[in-house]
Order: sequence, then structure tokens, then C-alpha cells
Amino acid sequence: MRDVPSNPLARLAGGLCVGAVTASLFALGHLIAPGRWLGAGIVALLGLGVVLMTVRACTRAWWAPTLVGALVVMAGLLVAYGGPPGRLQVLPDREAVARLGDLLRAGLDAAQASAPPAEATIPLEVLVVGGALLVLLTVDLLAVGLGAPAWSGLALLGLWVPPLVIGRPTGTPAFIGAALAYLLLLAVAAAPGRPAHRNRGAGERRRRVTAALPIAGTVTVVALLIGPVGAVLPGWSSVPLPYLGSAAGGPVQLADDLDMRRSLGARSSEIVLTYRADPVPAGPLRVFTLRDYDGRRWVPEDPPRGEVPTAEPGAVLWPARDLTPEPPGEGAPTVTRLEVRVEGLREDRLPVPVMPRTVQVSGGISYDAGRDEVVRPVPTSAGLEYSMEVQLLDLTADTLRTSRTADPGDVADYLQLPRTARADDLRARAQEIVAGAEGRYERALALQSYFRSAQNFTYATEVDPARTNDAVWDFLESGRGYCVQFATAMTVMARSLGIPARLAVGFLPGRQDDEGVYVVTGRDSHAWPELYFADVGWVRFEPTPAVQSGAPPRWADPFLNSGAPTAEEVQPPAAPATPPPATEPLLQPEDAPATADSGGWVGTVAVGAALLLVIASAVFVRRRLTVTEEMQPEVAWAHLRRRLAGSGITWTDAHTPRQVAAEIAAQLQARHGRPISPDARSALTDLARAVEDHRYAPAPRARVPADHEQQVAMILREATLKTPARQS
Repeated sequence: MRDVPSNPLARLAGGLCVGAVTASLFALGHLIAPGRWLGAGIVALLGLGVVLMTVRACTRAWWAPTLVGALVVMAGLLVAYGGPPGRLQVLPDREAVARLGDLLRAGLDAAQASAPPAEATIPLEVLVVGGALLVLLTVDLLAVGLGAPAWSGLALLGLWVPPLVIGRPTGTPAFIGAALAYLLLLAVAAAPGRPAHRNRGAGERRRRVTAALPIAGTVTVVALLIGPVGAVLPGWSSVPLPYLGSAAGGPVQLADDLDMRRSLGARSSEIVLTYRADPVPAGPLRVFTLRDYDGRRWVPEDPPRGEVPTAEPGAVLWPARDLTPEPPGEGAPTVTRLEVRVEGLREDRLPVPVMPRTVQVSGGISYDAGRDEVVRPVPTSAGLEYSMEVQLLDLTADTLRTSRTADPGDVADYLQLPRTARADDLRARAQEIVAGAEGRYERALALQSYFRSAQNFTYATEVDPARTNDAVWDFLESGRGYCVQFATAMTVMARSLGIPARLAVGFLPGRQDDEGVYVVTGRDSHAWPELYFADVGWVRFEPTPAVQSGAPPRWADPFLNSGAPTAEEVQPPAAPATPPPATEPLLQPEDAPATADSGGWVGTVAVGAALLLVIASAVFVRRRLTVTEEMQPEVAWAHLRRRLAGSGITWTDAHTPRQVAAEIAAQLQARHGRPISPDARSALTDLARAVEDHRYAPAPRARVPADHEQQVAMILREATLKTPARQS
């Protein structure tokens, strides 16, 4: 078994590991807003460092500190973050593990979607603290446990790569602190890092330290170059994120696996599409619909979409049965025309209004009537233009009240509910909300009014941690969420009341510019529920508060035709075009004061690279000048063993050096048919005695390293092997 000596140098190396990781933690300072995450991370790192050094003082097994440290980390995270909100749970249970998992997933989502500096939330704190502890375990294992201090720099990169890649590096002190701790670690970790024979000479330790420095220099230089080089590569940060829009720039792509536990983060300011409407707009533009919900997230239908019929040119795309809309009111248009131009959207389905329409677009389309989706053979791209004629149904409350209640069989799947621990509570809550409401429409209106009430709910992009296995119930209890939470909750509760419902995903109508063109951006991405009425089809409702969605549809507005103020008059205005700084995209504004920060960063890189090159050059010269001094007995013996093995002469560690010397002489004599030369025999005997003396003597005699090098060369010549070159 591999042993790690327990001595002051080992403890010092462990402390330097803690110092290097702690300094590297400050590298995240420009990515996360100030908060308790930094203090929590430092305390956790110090505590884990004490645990690692304590275990190492009690055992010489290289793996024991890492194993114990990993168990302590898991237990600590479960106690600190896995308990119920506001209560400390000393003995974690399965629910604690589930809560910790949800927090880690939420932290990953926030890290991926939030714009720097991200809000210092609890999920992000869990991710940072847990990640820093994992980095420390890896650094300590490599540097002290396995005796590879140079490679521990790769683990440190885990904390430095994010700010370098995003282009938001921290200040010089953090870099200097981490680099200094790392270089000192190289110097002191050499002694305790490997399983050594007793009395290892200073020359060998010096050789290992100087061999590690070029590796460290390479690791550091590569780390410094990753960010600047990667940032200029084509397509950098253009991968669509799994949210309602991409905050990293590039084409927007809507997710079809919406997660109730996921905070919203930043949405893209990219212009998705523009359109002209004549004479009036046609409301939100839906891209796709979702049917299957598992209690936490929406999942694509299984099996996925198969072949759908090709839409005939000029055909009305509308899945309703027996459509007999009421005559329009006086002066109300019955048809409006939309001319659409795609700017930054990549979807295989066209955004279309939720009312009957005909679509004209080059390349042809297919129509999935079951999901009411207009499907393209290839994804949309910038410059695509298409037009639509939309029939504006004059839906009214009376139309929906008098709609038949008998649903066709193919909508039964839209009544399915997930089996969660709170399913019965959800049904009871829905019954309580609609108490006294008769008919499908009145119940739907009651649900919508319940969610839009400011007394019950608050629009927020940050989702509270999970408390149960039912995300809708957790949302009802917290009262905080964004469109996905509001739309999902109404969809599920409508199903619990026997109303077929589905989730629609698309875009709000956008804002009209000075030239009369409607501009839709990634910030207009939206989700809403659609409920089924037999005489009309799928009908949109709007449970999301007006601060994000504006007024509800006219057929679902309880204030219209009541003599009371309209919804537009009593609800707050829609969200401003410019969101708060915390939700800005991951792009630095052109007018941001980046000169000082960038200049300091470039200077640090230049000075650091130059310093590392100087160190590497000095190390190389030093190694060439002192190679003879480093040829200690053990080094010479190992070198001889490695070279003789190439010619078939080997031995095991069960033999003493004298037995090995006799065996080598015998094998060489048998091979050549003559005794080995006196000089070779003398060299072999002297080297074996030097190894014995170095291993076992209480006070080994001083040796001349040059003599060992000559002895190895003489033995190898006798074995007809090429004289070894000097070590480098």
C-alpha cells in the first residue's frame, strides 16, 4: 500500500492547498454579486482543510483523507442546505437528499442562465461552496496524496476557467495569491508527496521540484490563454440555452422541457422576428404546445412527432370542430393580415396566432392538427419571410358559457395528472377556488382570477427551493413564480376539475416601433394555458400577472362589459423594455468602463507569462548544470533497473541489492560466455553497497553522485547497452 508520511511538510502542503483554493474562490467575485456565498465558501474550505490534515496525522494511507473528506463534505452540505427551510436538520433523511439535489440543479440553471454579476441566491451558493470543496479534495489528493503537485493546477482551473471564458476575470490580488500558494505548494509537496525510502537525499527532492516547475508554468500559461483565445472563436457563447430564450446571444430557441423548479434567469434581447399587422394585430404568436407533465417538468410527447400532413396552399389551419363563430360586432374586423420576417429564431415550427389562419411561406409546410403546430421541413433562419391571414373570432363570455360540454375522445389525454403526494390537495384547492362557479367557462375564469390576484401571488423570476415532490403545490404555497409556474398551475388545476388543458409556448405580441412595425425579442417569450371548449376549440387564458403579460384576452376579462374599469386601467403597465441589471444578457455593453479592468488583466497576463518563462529557463539551465549532483544511489539504482529491463534482465523487490548484483553478474556471464570485467563487477558491487547503506544505515556515508553515474555507465556497457545520456 502507498503511504504518505505525516510530518510538518505534509501539513504545510495541505495548508497551501487550502490557501490556493481559497484565493481561487475570489476569482468568482465578478460573476456573482456580493453575498454570503464567499464567507460560507471560505469557512467550508478551512473546515475541510482541518479535517484533511487531522486524518492525515492519524494515518499514512494516501486515500484515507480524501475518503473521509468526501463523506464530511456530503454530510455538511446535507445538514447546512438539505433541511426544511428555516429549520436545522442534524440527521438528514431522503427528503434532505432530494432538497439538496434540487438546490444543486437550480444552482446549475442559475449559473448557466444568469448574467454576471448573478444574484447571490441560495442555489448558487450551494453550487459554489460544493464546487470549491470538490476542488480542494482534488487538489489535496493530487498534491499531497499522490505526490503530483504540478497536476493539482488542473484542478484549480475549475475555479478560474468560468471568469476567464466569460471575460470577467477578478482582480490581481486573487491571481497573485493563488499563484503564490501554488508555487509554494510545488516546493514543499515534493517531500511528503511520494512514498519515499528513508533518508531521501536533498538532491532528489530538488530534482523533483525543478521538474514540476515547467509543468506548473505550462498549466498556468494555458489557463491564462483559454479565455482570450476562446472568446474570439466563431460561435462562442451562441449555443441555445434551455430556457425561454437565450441570454448568450445568437438565435433564440424555445425549450420544450420547461422545468417548474428552474429559475428564469436572463432572457435574450435578440430580436426574434418583426411583423406588420393590417389592420390590427392578432395577439400572441404560438410556436408549439405541450401535453405531458410529470409533476415537475413538461416533457415532449412520446412517441415524438411523426409524419404530419402537408398543408395545402390557402388551407385554413385550425383544428376546431363545427366552428360556427358568432357574428362580429359592429366595426370589428373579421380578418387581419400579418407580414412576418424572422430575424433571430431557430425553430422547426412557425410562430402563428392562436386563431384560424392561412399561411404562405416558401419551402412548404406541414400542419399537425393534434398539436395545432405549423411545421417547417427545415428550421427557421434570419431573413425568412412569410405571411398570414388570420380570422379574428369574436369570442365572448356568452359564446364560451354556452359551448357544449361533451369533449371528443382524442382530448382525453389532456386530462392526465401526475401522481404526486399532493395530488389530492391540489384537487381540493381547485375545488375551493371555483366554489360557486357553474360551468366550464366560469370555473376557468375563477382560476385565472385567482392567479392574477396580487393578494395571492407575486411575479418573480427566482423560484423557491422545493419542499415536496409536487412543483405546482410548492408554487401555490410560495406564491412566487413566472409564466411557466402560473401557466402550469392553471393547466394542472383545470385538468383536476375535468377541463382538458394544455400548455402553449410562444411569444407575446411585442412592441410597435415608430414605423408601425411590431418587434418581438427573446424577452417576449411566454407560456400560457389553453383550455378546450367543444364548439370553439382550444382557447387561451392568461393567469400570469399583468406586470409581465398585460391584460387577459377580451373573452377572459371579467371587467369588460361590466361597467367597471377595464383591466388595462387597474393593472400595472407591462414590464419595461429594459430589465433590471441582474437579468441583462451575458454580453458586456459597448459603453461599459472596461478599460481599467481589461488593462489590469492584460498586464497581469503579460507579467505572469514573462515570469513563468524566466523561471522555466532558469530551471532548465539549473537542471543541466546539476544533473550529476542529483545522481543519488536510489536514483542510479532505479535508472540501472529500467535500462537493464530493456535487455531482459529484471528482478523483484524481494531480493537485497547484493543478491541483485550477484544475479546481474550471473546473467551477463551466461549471456556472454565469460565472466564480466573486473571494472564492471567492482562498479556493480559498489553501487549495491551504496544502495544498502542509503536504505538501512542510521547515518549513511556521503557519496559522490558522479561516481554513481560512472558505475551505471560501466555496467550498461558491459551489458552491451548504450551508455545512458545524462538525465534531463
